Amino acid sequence: MKATLFDYQRYCAEFIKKVPRCGLFLDVGLGKTLITLTAFVELAEINQLHGHILVIAPKRIAINTWPDEIRKWDHTKHGRYTQLAGLSKKKRDEILDRVETATPTIYIINRELVPKLVERFPEESWPFLNVVIDEAQSFKGYGTAGFKALKSIAPYTRRWIELTGTPSPNGLMDIWSLIYLLDGGQRLGHNITEYRRRHFIPGRLTSEGYPYEWLLIQGHDKYIHHVIKDVAISMMKKDYLDLPPVTHNVIELEMEKKEWAIYSELKKKKILPLIDGTVIEAANAAVLSGGLLQLSNGAIYGDEERKQVIELHDHKLKALEEIVDGSNGQPILCFYWFRHDVFRLKRHFPDGEIFSGSPEQLKRWNNKEIPLLFAHPASAGHGLNFQYGGHILVFFVVPTSLELYLQSIGRLDRNGQTEPVIVHYLKMRGTVEDRVINALMNKQVVQQELIDAVKAEIGDMQLVTK
Repeated sequence: MKATLFDYQRYCAEFIKKVPRCGLFLDVGLGKTLITLTAFVELAEINQLHGHILVIAPKRIAINTWPDEIRKWDHTKHGRYTQLAGLSKKKRDEILDRVETATPTIYIINRELVPKLVERFPEESWPFLNVVIDEAQSFKGYGTAGFKALKSIAPYTRRWIELTGTPSPNGLMDIWSLIYLLDGGQRLGHNITEYRRRHFIPGRLTSEGYPYEWLLIQGHDKYIHHVIKDVAISMMKKDYLDLPPVTHNVIELEMEKKEWAIYSELKKKKILPLIDGTVIEAANAAVLSGGLLQLSNGAIYGDEERKQVIELHDHKLKALEEIVDGSNGQPILCFYWFRHDVFRLKRHFPDGEIFSGSPEQLKRWNNKEIPLLFAHPASAGHGLNFQYGGHILVFFVVPTSLELYLQSIGRLDRNGQTEPVIVHYLKMRGTVEDRVINALMNKQVVQQELIDAVKAEIGDMQLVTK
């Protein structure tokens, strides 16, 4: 297929070519993969791309999206690529044994393997001069093995491209790690302590006297936005794509009196005695919140091993049944959260399928051959194209992660969608789900401010060559 880039895609490709270490904070569906591949092809054509390219991505994106995109376009399909994700260790090792003598190639690996790869090729022996991190926000944790591994080899690379639509899913504390990997600490500080000291003050304290949260100093968001503008650009699809509208429909459901009494018992006393004598105890706020979310959904784990499931109500199952009945045969993508959700969903809707991540199943969905597909946001929330198979999405429960929430909607609301997208939220009135949704909206405001601050203005495009 011949690729004709939109103006905004051309702008981004030129940005990658001009800024060797950069971040593209692009909304879901704007074509980050095509943009990046195009930039590398054009750099190679003018002999400005040297060495191998390493693409790091979530496993399903590494297995499905990147190989599909490389093969899809006329100007990329002849490029050499090797998919390391999904291979056995023996097969990966055989390929990596030859990497230093191989012709420049795109190597595609899943993010879980990064520490092992860096262990195999530490520092000066690092053979991948060009690194692309897809869904880069997954390395925001500065204490994780993945971030530490990337930090150690970043100085030994020439080009470093970070792709994400959610650069700061939990606030501006998240952005330090991504920018550090680009500039080694020049803009936001050489370590997280320095960054915190400059721009944050302690908020609430734990019982031990440690900060429970960090609060951004007033006005410092503008400074952070300003200093990263030269290495990061952002775009929102609403500004560049003429997509069908998205309708958000919150379906408020009510617990019956006896169900509400059980919910209230756990909320107030942090314990829930069960009929069989078992007692569920919430040891801390996080466990309590998780238990209340489960009860809102209609069931709760009765033991720590999650082998016993206690069912409370089926209000959400009946509400989904009404949505299915009213869809007139249109395919529905339903996101669940807990393991007992999908067990109950499959029992209630035996014709529904659980998303396995296989390319064959994804193809069947996009051919409209699956009437009801159940997926977890963590397994289907990034980089996969579901927009051809349907336009109706149901949150059986809203994810507590802003990143997964936005990415889930982006599976259908993206380039190629031809129908107005309808997003249904099944929510129990007066429960912890109200707080979850409010928290998501607050996080979205902070992230939107960052995105707006580094937003590229196509009208002022200076990088595009005529």
